[in-house]
Amino acid sequence: MSQQLKYISRIKDEFDTVICGINGVFMCGTHLEPKAFDTLIKLYQSGKKIMLATNSGWRVNDIFCFLKNSHIPMHIFHAIISAGEIAHFYLKNNHSLGNKYYSFANSCAMQGLDYEATEDIRAADFLLVETDTNGFNNEKYMPLLQEAINRRLPLVCIGNNTSIITENGVCNSAGMLAEQYALQGGKIIPFGKPDKRIAAYLSENIADFDYRRCLIIGDCMTTDMRLGNSVKAQTLLITNGILQLKSPSERQINELSQNYGLNIDYYMENLQW
Repeated sequence: MSQQLKYISRIKDEFDTVICGINGVFMCGTHLEPKAFDTLIKLYQSGKKIMLATNSGWRVNDIFCFLKNSHIPMHIFHAIISAGEIAHFYLKNNHSLGNKYYSFANSCAMQGLDYEATEDIRAADFLLVETDTNGFNNEKYMPLLQEAINRRLPLVCIGNNTSIITENGVCNSAGMLAEQYALQGGKIIPFGKPDKRIAAYLSENIADFDYRRCLIIGDCMTTDMRLGNSVKAQTLLITNGILQLKSPSERQINELSQNYGLNIDYYMENLQW
C-alpha cells in the first residue's frame, strides 16, 4: 500500500542513501525548484548520501557545471551519472555500429568522439536520439523512421523517458521516438534508467550498502519506479512532474501501480522537507 507524504522528513530514518532523478524532481527544464533543492541539502545535512541519476543526454561534467553555476553546493552529492555519460563511454569503446550517425537533435553525448554526423539518413550506419530539456516533436520524424526501418538501422536511445516536464509543460521525449521505432520493428539500443547497473555504479563505493535502506526518488513510473522495484529499493514518486497529478488521490496512485505492475512506497506532489 502506498503512503502519501507531505514532508519527506517524516521518513528520513527509513533510509541511508538517496538515488534522485533531476528533471521533474528539483528541476523543470532548466528551471530549479528552490524548495525541492533545499530538501536535498537538508537530507545531506541529516547524514544521507545523495546520488543523482538522470536520463538526460548531458555528460556528467555538463550537469556539474550547470548546477555549480546555479550556485548549488556540489559537495552534497556522493555521485552523479547520466544516460549521456553512459552512452558516451559505450560508444567511445565500441565502434561496432559503424562510424556515421544520423541524429534527431544536437547530441551532447557524442562530443569528443570519433564519429561523423550526417544529415543524409541514407549515409548513416545508425540513428541517435537523446533526451533534452526542450522535449521532442516526434511526428515530423516519422517518415525518417520508416526510411531507417527499410535500411535496418539501429537506434541508439540516450534516455528512455517517453515524456519530459519542460518549462512549457509535458512534452514527448527520446523514449517515445524509440518506442515508435520499436513498434515498427526497429532495433533499439537504450541507455539510462531503469537499467539496474546505474544503481550498482552509484553505490559501488558505499560500504555496507543496502538497497532496502535506499530511497529512489523520481517522477517517472517506467524509469524511476521500475528501477526502484527491480533492485528492491524504497520508492518515492513525485506526482507533479510528468504525471502532472496535483493533490493525487489514493485511488489514482493505486491505479498507477496496477497499470504499470509496480509498487510505489511513498508519493508526494512536490519534494519538500
